[in-house]
Amino acid sequence: PRILRLPEASSCPCTCALSPASPTSFTMAAASGELPLPPMPYEYNALEPHLDEATMRVHHLGHHQGYTTKINAAMAKLAEVDKPLAEQGLEKVLTQLDKVPAELKGAIRNSGGGYVNHALFWNIMGPGKGGAPTGKLATAIDGAFGSFDAFKEKFSNAAATVFGSGWAWLYVDTTKSPAELVVSATPNQDTPAMTEGHVPILGLDVWEHAYYLQYQNKRAAYIGAWWNVVNFDEV
Repeated sequence: PRILRLPEASSCPCTCALSPASPTSFTMAAASGELPLPPMPYEYNALEPHLDEATMRVHHLGHHQGYTTKINAAMAKLAEVDKPLAEQGLEKVLTQLDKVPAELKGAIRNSGGGYVNHALFWNIMGPGKGGAPTGKLATAIDGAFGSFDAFKEKFSNAAATVFGSGWAWLYVDTTKSPAELVVSATPNQDTPAMTEGHVPILGLDVWEHAYYLQYQNKRAAYIGAWWNVVNFDEV
C-alpha cells in the first residue's frame, strides 16, 4: 500500500489562532525543518451539505494548526535530548514512543498523532465523492469483510462506539502475508501507524470538534453523512 508521506519541512489545540498559513510561512517552515500545516485540498464549503463550512474551517485552522504548532515544539525538544531519534522523522518516532522521554511522550503521542491523522483525514474526503470503491480496493474489502455493506456497517459501528473522543480506521496490516485489511478504533489521537507495519488508509474523526457545530450530539447522523464525501479513489 502507498504510505502517506508527510510534508517535510515547517493537550488542547484550541489555543491556536484561526488564521490560514500563507505560502510564505510554508516556505519558512520548509527552511526551518518544521512540519507545515498541510493545506486543504478543496474549499472549506466543498463538502456541504454533509460537512459544513464552519466546522471544516475551525477543524483545520484551529485544531489541526494547534497540533502542528505543538508537535513542532515537541520535536524540537526531542532533538535536544535525542537527536538521532528526532532525525528519523515524526512517522518513525510515533512507532518508537517507548524511546521518547517521559516528559515529551504525551505531547508527541497526542499532537503527533493529531498531526498525521488529520493530514490523512482531509485527503480521503472530497466533493462529489461517496459511493462504493472499485477495482482492487473493492476486491480487497469484499475478501476481508464479505461485502462493502458489511464493511461499512463494521466501520460505522467502530466509529459510533468510541467512548469519548477518538477515531475509526481501516488499515492495512503489512506484517501479515498476504497483507490484511483491518477495521479498528483508537482513543484520542492514537493511530494504527503507531505500530510498525500498520498503514491507515481510511480514518474518521469522531472527536466532537469534528461534527458538533452541525450535528450536536447526533454522532450517528454525522457518520452517515460522512460516507457521502469519502474519496475511495484516494483510499
